[in-house]
Amino acid sequence: MSEAQELAGADPRKAFEMIQKIESTIPVTETRLHLEKDLLKCELLVDNNDPTEALKITRKYAGAESLNADLRLKIELCHYAALETMGESRTALEGLMNVLEVSQLEKLPEVEAKALLNLGQLLSYQNQFSQSLKSLLTARDLFVAQKNTNMERITLNSIAVLYGRMGENKKALEYFEEVLERNRSLNKQRNIAVVLSNMGRRYEDLGDYKSALSHLQESLSIHKTLGNVKSQAVVERALGSLYNNMNQPAKALGHLQSAIHTLQDMNLPKSLAQSYLELGRAHLKLGNNKLALENLKKAASFNQEPSSVQLAMEIREEEARLFEGTGMWKEAYLSLLDFKKQSDRLHKIKADEQLRQLNFKFDLSKKEEDNRMLKAKNEAQLVILILTSLLLGLTALFTIRQIRTARRMRELALTDELTRIPNRRHILDFAEQSLSNCRRQKNSLAVIIFDIDHFKKINDTYGHAIGDEVIKRVAKLGSKSLRRGDMIGRVGGEEFLAVLPFTNPAAGQDVAERIRMEILNCDMSDLAPGLRVTVSAGVACISGTDWNGNIDGLIHQADEALYHVKKNGRNAVSLSIAS
Repeated sequence: MSEAQELAGADPRKAFEMIQKIESTIPVTETRLHLEKDLLKCELLVDNNDPTEALKITRKYAGAESLNADLRLKIELCHYAALETMGESRTALEGLMNVLEVSQLEKLPEVEAKALLNLGQLLSYQNQFSQSLKSLLTARDLFVAQKNTNMERITLNSIAVLYGRMGENKKALEYFEEVLERNRSLNKQRNIAVVLSNMGRRYEDLGDYKSALSHLQESLSIHKTLGNVKSQAVVERALGSLYNNMNQPAKALGHLQSAIHTLQDMNLPKSLAQSYLELGRAHLKLGNNKLALENLKKAASFNQEPSSVQLAMEIREEEARLFEGTGMWKEAYLSLLDFKKQSDRLHKIKADEQLRQLNFKFDLSKKEEDNRMLKAKNEAQLVILILTSLLLGLTALFTIRQIRTARRMRELALTDELTRIPNRRHILDFAEQSLSNCRRQKNSLAVIIFDIDHFKKINDTYGHAIGDEVIKRVAKLGSKSLRRGDMIGRVGGEEFLAVLPFTNPAAGQDVAERIRMEILNCDMSDLAPGLRVTVSAGVACISGTDWNGNIDGLIHQADEALYHVKKNGRNAVSLSIAS
């Protein structure tokens, strides 16, 4: 039994083999030994992503009142850990709270510490970071007091994971480095692989793709050596996500398909949802829109956990991008509506969590101050003043962050994600405002509609990644060609709209020609040998004294002028003047 427990963190496959030997050795009458063996097996199954088999074990002991409190509560802990792995987080949370309460009443510090550890991990996945940290720190203190270095090391790893989820990636990596060093010294190969995988994801969040790739590849290699097929699937999914972010979707496909093939046999809906999302992203990057949509729909169907708001947002965002790229505007709009709904939910969750963190920090500070007051009551007024100032400062910081977040959300809502220039909504609002200003001053307004010639051929020949780079460069060159007070926005796949306030027809045509020549003379051979990009442009102008015209009509006339250019050979500018 001791040997199997030692092998659990180093080589789970050998640990399972050892448990099989134990099962054939223990006499039927040795009930306690069978229970301890089942408990170890259950914990191994949960740690190795097999919650269904773990539940088969725990359900054997359901309602067994004859068991002593220590073993019964440990079995319950494993039961709720399996439920949490399967996505039944609400039931798991209620059960863990009950185990924690009973363990404290029965004075069972080992069970209490494990319950706090499991509770901290669960709260972390529910974005309740301050409560999670509080539970994990208490668990670590209990394990240190019990001199249980193994569980203290595991808790330290959970704290590192929590900091990663909070966005504190550098702090998370500091903890992971310490845990990794301790695992290597103990030759805990499976634990080493798990930490390497977590570190890879933190490096990915920091944009250090090279370090992320090396850590994930080493993790995958260890899992393959150990024969941990299910753990391999988790790392394969992480590699698929990384290759997508590195704009290498072809490499992502193989890893993601392998992960899904394994995960389909496991009851892990959230992992499947994440895998299908990344598979959808990979197909979208490769231009396989039909396959992309199929996989995004599968991702949504598996993501039924109410707390998975971030994942729901990402799925809707990818759907909107796909629908927009294929001209399915109604579907894109509906996806963006749901994205906005999920975004608002996440914003509220984060705001609530920030407030909880402030209260948590305040509670810690208050406890420290209470201890000092026992030693020096005469400093009480000073302590209260310091705490009040601290709370006011933290509240002010929270308010500033909220304002910055709101500004950032507005900026995102008005900016095209690919080119970082105004999106369709933003440029059309600017056009309406500019027409109103020009009419007040009885001046003219010009608009330019231009798009990239033969863009579909560029995508088909060089791939969508090169196509995206071409769009970004055209946007940059178009912006560079404008005058102060003008604005350019992306209104479609490869189509752009420039709005020129206080501009007559001749000046508008000059700006359009300048845009055309800037793009024509730009060397894009660094993207692909022989790549040459041109644009066609239509210009329309409206007088400040024309009170009947509107922006929609003006853009329509510019479109007509653009159509004239396309009809007569492309790579030119055509002017249409509104009456």
